[in-house]
This record gives sequence, C-alpha cells and structure tokens, in this order.
Amino acid sequence: MYLDYAEETFINSIIHFVSNNFEVLLYVTFSVLLMLLAVFIALYLKDVSLLLLFRTTFLRVLSAILIGGQLISMGILAYLYWQNYQKPAPELVLPLDVDASTQWVRDDLKIYFIEETKLQSVRINGRDAEVVLQAQNPIIEYHFSPDGLYVLTLTQKELYLTHLRSKESLIVDTVKVQGAAEAVNQSTENKGSIGGIQWAPDSQKFVYEVARWSKITSQDSAYVYTLSDRLKRAIKSPTRRISSLYWGRDGENLYFLRHEAQDTIAHPSAYEVRVFRIPLATLVPEPVALISYEDRSVPLENLQVRGIELYLANSKRSFGRHESADHLKSARGTAVGIDQDDYFYYVPSQWFRKRLFKVPREARPTEIPRHQYKGGDLVIRQIRWLPGNRYVIMEHQYLGVLVLEPDTGKVGSLIQAQGRTFGWYQN
Repeated sequence: MYLDYAEETFINSIIHFVSNNFEVLLYVTFSVLLMLLAVFIALYLKDVSLLLLFRTTFLRVLSAILIGGQLISMGILAYLYWQNYQKPAPELVLPLDVDASTQWVRDDLKIYFIEETKLQSVRINGRDAEVVLQAQNPIIEYHFSPDGLYVLTLTQKELYLTHLRSKESLIVDTVKVQGAAEAVNQSTENKGSIGGIQWAPDSQKFVYEVARWSKITSQDSAYVYTLSDRLKRAIKSPTRRISSLYWGRDGENLYFLRHEAQDTIAHPSAYEVRVFRIPLATLVPEPVALISYEDRSVPLENLQVRGIELYLANSKRSFGRHESADHLKSARGTAVGIDQDDYFYYVPSQWFRKRLFKVPREARPTEIPRHQYKGGDLVIRQIRWLPGNRYVIMEHQYLGVLVLEPDTGKVGSLIQAQGRTFGWYQN
C-alpha cells in the first residue's frame, strides 16, 4: 500500500508536531496515569468494589477511552523514540536534499560573511547579494557602528572604514606583517598588528590599538579616529602600554584598567585594580579609582557605584573568525548541534533530541584516510542561530552557505560561496 503525496505530507506534519511537543505529551501521559492510580487507590481504601464499579456502563466506556488513549500515547512515544534515537537518520544527500534557493524563508535579515579577501552580504531569502568590501589581504574581523551606517573591517595588514550605503571605503591604518621569508631577514623594518577596535556610542569616532615591532625595538600605540575630519589622534602614554580600552556611555571619555598583584599576607585582596580615564579633550590618562579585589576581573557593578558607566554594546556587533560550538542554544531554549555519531540534531524544547540528518565527512587530501578521525572532517561547519531563533545558518564545504529551518528540517542553498564569520547588524 502506497500513500499519495497529500497523505504523506499530512502524516509527516503530525510526526513533526508530536516530535516538537514531545515533552508536553510525555507530561500529559504520565499525569493521566498518576490520576488513574490515585482514583484506584482511593476507591480501594473506601472498600469500594472495583469489579462492581467497572461493571457500570459509564466506567466501562471511560476505562476503554482512558486505557485506549494511554496505549496510543505510549505507542506514539515509543515510535518517536525509535524514530529519533534507534533508527539511523538518513544521510544528507547533496544536492538532492538541499533546495536550490532560500526563497521559502519568511525573513529578509541581511547577513554578512567573510570569503577570504571579501566582505559580502545577502538577505537570508536570497535577495540583494553584494560585495561590501574587496580588501587587499585576507579579512580577520569586522565591526558595525552603533547606528548601522558604517563597518570597520580588519585584515592581516589594513583597517578599512566602509559606508554601508554608498560602499565608499578608505584605509584608516596599515601595518606590515612578518612572513616566513621575512623572518630570516635581518632588516630592522617594522612589523605589526591592529586590534582593540571599539566604536563610540555616537558612531562618529572609534578607538583602535596598533602594535609595531622590529628586531631591535617595539612600540604599542592607541588612536582615536574621528569620522568628521578623517583624522587620527594618538593617546599619550609616557610609561606603560594602554590596552583593552572601553568607551564611557557619554562618548566623551575612554577607560582602561590595570591590575597589580599584591602580597596576600600584607593585603586582604589579591589584586589592586587601577581605573584610568582618558578625556577626548586631552587624550592623557588620569587615574579615577583604585579598587582592591580578590580577582583580576572586577564586576561592572563595582565601577558603576563609582560613577563609571562603560559602553559594552559593541560586543554584539563585532564578528571575528572562530569555530562554532558543537551544541548551540538559542535565546528561546531550542538547540542544534552535531552529536558524536555525526548526526545533526535539533532539541525543540528541553531535552528530547530529534535527529534531522547525518552529516557526511570528507577525508583531508594531505593525510592518509585511515589515520584521520572518523574518516575526515565534517562537511558542515560554522553553525549559528539567526536572530529570531527560527533559522540556522551554516557553511557547507561544497555547497557554500546553507539555511536550515529546524522545525521542518528544510535546508536551502543561500549562496555559492565559502562563507565564514557570519554576522549581522543589531540595534
């Protein structure tokens, strides 16, 4: 007996609904069982003949309904357990199991990603794909301004400032990176790196740090760059290095901390934390607070009670290269991941895992396959939840960027590019 498409779709929709509400059905099943048990015990303690009670028509019908419903519920739960845990999920057959587009996605969020020397963007429904920046060197990270009009892009050598509407770009600063060939060169030419990028709350300026060194000297500097005049000003520090700068909420001051270990015999706290403020008017550090604490990390509450409020929203708009975790949990409690058997799973509620498909592995061509862990690397990586917690974005080794809707198991190809470091602008 074969089912037509409509019947198969209806059955699959029921299975998806029951799977996504597994915990609720489980709680209802056991609650009814406990209620039945409590009724039987109460009747037994009152010396009521259960046999006589069950002879009545009402209880016969009620018992049949309850027992039948329990058997059906337990049968469904057993089937779902076997379907999701004992029966191996099908391997993701590519490209047959992947839609050619993501037009079915009911969202138009614009995502950004890195492809070697390009910073690209595309909406998750497949529209408006474009290259935001074509850099000279491989891109490392990017940072959106609080108003969403600008993005700072850091490569191995340059720091770019790009206006997201006009796509106008300029190089803010550049350094020379030491390569393998240069390592043996006895030249005193400076090498360096850029980091510590932090936007001001008004999006009209930002701070960044530059480390330069040669075989005979080194220099660490921090700069404030103003968009209105496109000028950078160095922060004056005659003694020690300034790093890990934070903007104040007013946007008119920068702050940084210095930690000094103390003799715990003579002092009750293990660390003495000095807080410095850098006014934009002078760019000269000045001490504003001294905090004794048992740890190097001082809670922000300790700074707020001293009238120091830091602007920390930059972290949600900054995206750098990193490996995704094996188990990713969304803001609403749902989770996805790849288990030890290479199955891509979905946890729609609290603890019940629903296996969606098996992720293939690809042997590394530079190594002998039998010596590789489980036969090679997984072809899917860079897994992340998108805002709204409805869709998951990931990178496939051959198909490029994919979008997954875990509730239905639907997968679509967003763009044919090896996208990494997915990011988006958030207010």
